Amino acid sequence: MNENKTPATAPAGGAFRRRRTSLGDAFRFFLPLMLMAELMMISQAIIAAFLARMPDPEPVLAAYSISFYFHATLGSPVWACQFVAVSYIRDRASMRRLLLFSLQVAGAIFAVQLAIGLTPAGHWLFQNLYGASPEVAEAAQRCVVIFAFTMLFAVARSLAYGLFMVERKTLFVTLGTVIRLVGLALVLVVMTRFFEGAEVGALALVGCIAIEAVFALVLMRPFLRRLEAGSRPPSYRELWKFSWPIMIMQVAESGVAFTVNLFLGRLVRPELALAAFGILDSLMRLILSPLRNVIPTVQTLVRFRRDVRVIVTFALIVAGGFAAVTLLFHVEWVRDRVLEDIMGLPPHMAEYVAPALAFGFLLALAMAAASVCRGLLIAAKRTGAIAVGSAARLVTVGAVGGTALLLGESNGALIGIYALIGAFLVESVVLLARLLWIDRTLGPRRPRRATPSSSRTLLRPR
Repeated sequence: MNENKTPATAPAGGAFRRRRTSLGDAFRFFLPLMLMAELMMISQAIIAAFLARMPDPEPVLAAYSISFYFHATLGSPVWACQFVAVSYIRDRASMRRLLLFSLQVAGAIFAVQLAIGLTPAGHWLFQNLYGASPEVAEAAQRCVVIFAFTMLFAVARSLAYGLFMVERKTLFVTLGTVIRLVGLALVLVVMTRFFEGAEVGALALVGCIAIEAVFALVLMRPFLRRLEAGSRPPSYRELWKFSWPIMIMQVAESGVAFTVNLFLGRLVRPELALAAFGILDSLMRLILSPLRNVIPTVQTLVRFRRDVRVIVTFALIVAGGFAAVTLLFHVEWVRDRVLEDIMGLPPHMAEYVAPALAFGFLLALAMAAASVCRGLLIAAKRTGAIAVGSAARLVTVGAVGGTALLLGESNGALIGIYALIGAFLVESVVLLARLLWIDRTLGPRRPRRATPSSSRTLLRPR
């Protein structure tokens, strides 16, 4: 039978299990995910644009913003379930186990969000930690309750997208994101005609994620029917052991910016420093967010030692491309157009942010290195070092911020970019050291029977 044809029942990704990973495979897998990352960034801009057109936009935007970032940080472990799905989807039995595991994670987060949204603890949190007014804090609590319901839809979407990635159908992931954006626009158009307030943004986000999840489940059905029944799903202990470091990694993504802001608030001009770093961070996220999708690309495509060289070549090309884009900020005309015309910054703030943009290419290279190392460790199911690397990131941010304060550095954007670059570089070193140790201590590697000269197995079979 041709290996590109999948029988009526087969293991997940069966058509690709014996194939060598090529550079073309890597780009065909990654490019739809790159487009998805950019579309995801646009969705928040769409919500902000609708909320900003309400009669009194400042408290509305403030309530939505603080509730969304609280939800994104608290709910980030659910997004780790997609990595778990890619590594453990083998048959229908494993899918059922993954569904129950993901619901356990989502259920715990759902309960915490309801507690924050429905009790005085949430009001205290938003007023004292975020400095919100009583009215904004109450609106933020209502948004948190609404956001809690994204957990169920996120579980369904994670499993569906995990199966698409195993089957190397990432174009379906991008298509789902397009459907999400269309649904978001439609929901916002309808709701803003009849309702006002931050809750409109929260309901619109939940609604579009629900639309995306239903669409993904419909597309998923043919792939699910083709899976073998299976009888030996992964244990809950194995799934938790694999996933908790990835959950910490997801939480640390939000923790880095939060930690940077703690130090910037202690500069001589804290408002300017915080605003400038916010602009810089948003701009870098918009440009470099696709680099985070190098992780699932590596995780899915690397199965043998021979695949590592191909995937590293792919990562170097991708990193070089994004670094080249950020190098355009060295051109004064490009930098001025982006900061002043597109971002709308006044000249004094554009001048304040400009020096930090000069180091954007280093951030691109550091992010790509960290993403490759994360992906290789996840593919090898040796995720413990990822938690250590995430902790090292936060420690590095604190060290850079403290050193900058001691040396009298006053530019918040520069401090922020130094901290981000240092965090990714230190994480890369920690993870690379672990990868080299695993490679040295791995058991005997036997060549494939058919071709004695072929590359040796790097990963345990899934």
